[in-house]
Amino acid sequence: MTDDDAPPFADRWVRIMCDYSAEGVWDKQGRSVSAEDLPVPSDIHRMLLGWQEWYEAADSTDADRLPFDGAAHAAFGLYIARRVKRALPDWTVIYFDESKLPPRGAPDLPRHVFEYEIHLPDCPPGKF
Repeated sequence: MTDDDAPPFADRWVRIMCDYSAEGVWDKQGRSVSAEDLPVPSDIHRMLLGWQEWYEAADSTDADRLPFDGAAHAAFGLYIARRVKRALPDWTVIYFDESKLPPRGAPDLPRHVFEYEIHLPDCPPGKF
């Protein structure tokens, strides 16, 4: 069996990251995975899907939509990643923090600046 054939989460590793036409959940091989496949409580599934919908709405052409608040979106994503880590303490949980990406045209940053592991000491209950 190759890495590409492995079932999602066989290695207890997950990336929390929004992207268009995804559900905010990725396995170690970089495959988009259904939020419901992540073994966490259903309220976290709902948060992931809502967070993803918020992201995709930013690309809407609807003239009545509110401006996208990238900082608030990233903060909520970090909150979700922390909830995932609390639910799966023995997993590696990676968060892709878009608020830390450099602006277009700026020099690249090391990946660890905007994509990093979530650790339990950083996950007090209710911290947002």
